[in-house]
Order: sequence, then C-alpha cells, then structure tokens
Amino acid sequence: MKKRHGEATLEKATRGKIAQHQIASLGTSPAGVSAFYKSIPNILTILRLLGTPLILWLIAQGVFTTAFLVFFTVCLTDWLDGYLARQWQVTSKLGQILDPLADKFLLMSLYLALALWEFIPVWLTIFVLTRDVLILTISGGIILFQKVKIPLAPQFIGKLSTTLQMLFIGLILAHEVPLSSIPPSSIKGIVMVSCLYSVALTTVLSGIAYARMAFKAFRNQ
Repeated sequence: MKKRHGEATLEKATRGKIAQHQIASLGTSPAGVSAFYKSIPNILTILRLLGTPLILWLIAQGVFTTAFLVFFTVCLTDWLDGYLARQWQVTSKLGQILDPLADKFLLMSLYLALALWEFIPVWLTIFVLTRDVLILTISGGIILFQKVKIPLAPQFIGKLSTTLQMLFIGLILAHEVPLSSIPPSSIKGIVMVSCLYSVALTTVLSGIAYARMAFKAFRNQ
C-alpha cells in the first residue's frame, strides 16, 4: 500500500511539473502564442498610422503639449511592437509592410508640416523626404518583384537616423516655438542646432548606405 501510495504521489507531482512547464511555455514559445497576441504588434503599428493625423491636427490647433504626449506615445509603440514581435517570435508579411510604412508616414508628414509652418528648415525636410522616398522605393521594389535579394533588416545608421529624427521632432514640440526663434548661443539653441545637424548628417549617410546596398544587390544579379 505504501508503495502504491508513493507511486501515485510521484505521478501526481510529475503531472504538476508538466502542467507548469506547459503554462510557462505559453509566454515564450511561438507555438504557445495565441492568434490575438500575434496580432498585437500589427495593432500597435496601425495605431501609429492613425496617431499621425491626430498629431498634425493638434499642432495646427496650437496644442503642443498634447501633441508632444501623443507623439511620445506613438514613438513608444514603434519600440513596443518590435520588442513584442522579437519576444514572441511572430512575424507577418503585413507587419513587414506596415511597420516601415508607419514610420515613414509619421516622420515624412511631421517634417513636411513643420517645414511648411516654418518650425524647421526646409532643407532638412528635403533631406528626410529624399531618404525616405528612396527607402520606400527600394522596399517596394523588393516586395513587388522578390527577385533581387536585399537584406531588409535596418542598418545601425538607419536606426540612429530614425531615432534622431524622432528626438528632434520631440524637442521642437516640447519648445512650442520655431527653431529660428531660439537664440543659437543659448543652451537650448546649442542643443537644438546640434540635434539639427546630427539629423541631417545621419539622414544623408543612411540614404547613401541604403542606395549602395541596393546598387550592389542589383549589380550582382
């Protein structure tokens, strides 16, 4: 009787450990992630797309504090959707298209609008728009034809450029005034001008890097 009781206890403990392992694996194993959780990164990306017109409207109304908070939240979703996709190891063709599209739509819209409203220099917006149109053209060609193998993973200089572009927009919204009205000799002016030229430099360098990458890929076909 004692032996049977011991075997039953051991079997029960073993089953308990297996159940705990199965529950724990739901949060880490790709197979254990439900369809709803798999869709969360794409939902965040769509929210980023929808948040862009709201930010533009808030800026047009002069509500810069709220515009800054919404912009900060939108930028946070950009990091969060990528983090969740990596943690859960979930990717989709829709996500691969929507994620860079949402980033470009956000930044291109804001840089164009702020240039038209004379908050930032027009030449900087031209740099940003030219680079983003170049990247979108390359990405669109890859998606449409799928014949030329070009690595779609963002390069370090591209990530740095996008981060600085977002930081610069955030600084403009936080100060609530055009860049030209900030004294260049003040601490704020030095920070803003430094960020301005850092954005310009990394934007040009990342554009050149993507162009060279595409050129090499097409030449090797």
